[in-house]
Amino acid sequence: MTVKLNVVLDHKDDVFREILINTNNTLEDLHKAIVSAFALKPEEMAAFYLTNEEWEQGEEIPLIAMEPGSREMQNISVNDIFQNTEKILYVNDFLTLWRFMIEVEEIDEIKEVEEAEVVLSFGKMPDEAPTVKFISDEESYSEDEDVYGDTLDEFNEFENYEDY
Repeated sequence: MTVKLNVVLDHKDDVFREILINTNNTLEDLHKAIVSAFALKPEEMAAFYLTNEEWEQGEEIPLIAMEPGSREMQNISVNDIFQNTEKILYVNDFLTLWRFMIEVEEIDEIKEVEEAEVVLSFGKMPDEAPTVKFISDEESYSEDEDVYGDTLDEFNEFENYEDY
């Protein structure tokens, strides 16, 4: 059985690949297919992340587990992941943060492939990864407030410094 996956680079330019892979292949095999398809550096660390419909990042599945007993790519099949979800995230190179959104396009229960293959390629891989903005669920504070929400005047830190 095979699955066709849309692998879309999180970037302002449209860059994506459709990858066909056997469902009994591992996530490590999928990782290698993505590295090859997008001409990424193969020696960089990477991880898949489970996600919900809004692409919110969930459990990490790294290339190499750093904690004993943690799941890692070589021990998880593509089928194991895509039985419960149709979307996952993939991050390659934790310094530059190449981020990809992966979504199931089609499942073929009869077809088999010898190894993962790119069946559609669109867009040129940019030279630099986009800047990632980390957004908190909490309300941010303005420059005129300190972290506790108190409004700051220009000189109010030590208003009555003689009293100290």
